[in-house]
Amino acid sequence: MERWVQSCRRELLDRCLVENECHLRHAPRKYEHFYNQHRAHQALNQAAPLRPAPLRSSIPGESPT
Repeated sequence: MERWVQSCRRELLDRCLVENECHLRHAPRKYEHFYNQHRAHQALNQAAPLRPAPLRSSIPGESPT
């Protein structure tokens, strides 16, 4: 949870000017959708959490089929 909060602050709140309370409530929901659907994660081999990880070959240098 701490990592998500740090990412949210660094990638959203530090780069966004909040206009009003409605915007403040909407922005984190939109960021959460981006975080879970589109953002690549190192721990998941550069896949997003709600997408399958890329196939990996068991033999180094060989492309997956």
